[in-house]
Amino acid sequence: MKRIVALLIFCVFYIPSSYAQADSIHVINKWCAKKDSLLLFIAGNNLIQVYSRTLKPADIKVRSLDKSLRIGKPEIKGDTLSVLAMPFPAKGEKMRFAVLDAKTSKQIKVVSFICDTIPEPVAMFGNLKGTEAKRKDIVAQVKMNIVFPGSLYAYPYTIKGYTFKISHAKGSATIPVRGFFLINDVIKEIGAAPDGTTFDIVNIMATCPDCATRMLDNLKIKIR
Repeated sequence: MKRIVALLIFCVFYIPSSYAQADSIHVINKWCAKKDSLLLFIAGNNLIQVYSRTLKPADIKVRSLDKSLRIGKPEIKGDTLSVLAMPFPAKGEKMRFAVLDAKTSKQIKVVSFICDTIPEPVAMFGNLKGTEAKRKDIVAQVKMNIVFPGSLYAYPYTIKGYTFKISHAKGSATIPVRGFFLINDVIKEIGAAPDGTTFDIVNIMATCPDCATRMLDNLKIKIR
């Protein structure tokens, strides 16, 4: 009888508490644009972040349960524990990541990541899509952007510089630009060009916080 009572107490108090702890823990990849997607990027930058409404970072530790997922040394900043991560799909499909109690090493939560490749980055003239646009939409853009087509990869690449080139019956211009902003001289040239004129963005240099500068493919846009 005592055993039955003890079991009931365990079920009533301990099991709901364990579920509540697990539900309070959130695991994300900082560099995935969709935060509710447990997605890692092959040969990319992945930063797994763990935070909880009820547990402090010092109360937990993390572990990879599979050889296909390698993680670095945990770092704590504020209410978040972070680890660098890298998927190795050739070593297996499972990529389980466990959050454990720091004192008892008991598993509190286990999540399973999946992985994807990263396409080549592509420059964009503001938020314009395609190879032609209305003049009013073109001159409304503020800066050059970088995207990874069809991917959720969101590591912060930025444009370091580019060259604007335009030529038409009224004249021509070549304007080298430092940084990612679409400066006034560029916008003025677009505004003065006849309909149907095509301009080029070349020598597009991209960089990120921990990578070397790389060149991106040129852009060609037609003014409608």
